[in-house]
Amino acid sequence: MTEKRPDDSGTFLSSSLARAGEHFAAKDAEKADGIERWATRIGRGLSLIAFIGLAWYFGYQLKWW
Repeated sequence: MTEKRPDDSGTFLSSSLARAGEHFAAKDAEKADGIERWATRIGRGLSLIAFIGLAWYFGYQLKWW
């Protein structure tokens, strides 16, 4: 069963940003285990930083900027 969220009727960009926010806030992690939620948040945040760093590095190597 899917739950209805208030942002479902919004635009594609706003709903995508809302889903990304829920993902990085670890809304899908076990609610009873606080350490798991924080570890998930930290891991996802570090992966975002690594992705941005790699994107910059590849752009620099390809002389896009």
